[in-house]
Amino acid sequence: MTVAAHIIISGPPSAPGVARPELSRLVEAAWSGGAHPILISGLAAGEVAPTLSRATLSGEHAAVAADAFGEVAGTTAVITLPLSHAGVDPETITALIAGHGRQSEQVLVAARNGEAGPIRLTPIDHADAPEIQLECGDEGAVSPSDGRASLAYEAPPADTNAVDPWEQRGSQAEER
Repeated sequence: MTVAAHIIISGPPSAPGVARPELSRLVEAAWSGGAHPILISGLAAGEVAPTLSRATLSGEHAAVAADAFGEVAGTTAVITLPLSHAGVDPETITALIAGHGRQSEQVLVAARNGEAGPIRLTPIDHADAPEIQLECGDEGAVSPSDGRASLAYEAPPADTNAVDPWEQRGSQAEER
């Protein structure tokens, strides 16, 4: 399972010819969170995508999905990351990817305290699926931020009823 990131830029850079620090921050968050490839739409003429990412021509989901799949066969979903939310935590990206592993036919929306933000994981084959919120505890997932301000991140409680598959396998192996 591979999940791509699609960073959406709207508007020109505040200082033409100068790299956008919030864009670099968002690329690093996507990469650290496990997304690959990282595609960017809406770059201004002459603007270069930061290291670890590249430009894509269209911002439409189907075109971005095809572009991502063309780069990495096996890509199953795309996480949409608006540049306005550059303060998102890498753990939120990881949580969306993990959630996709369990609910591969659902559109997952990053949320904090029941409030949904604009960050979404959309399965390539189920783009029209109903949306469900995934509680991430990340203020950056719902509040606009350029990534410089200190935002709150409260990790959601662990699922204490979950059993590690390797532990299950280990006990079965001992029985043999």
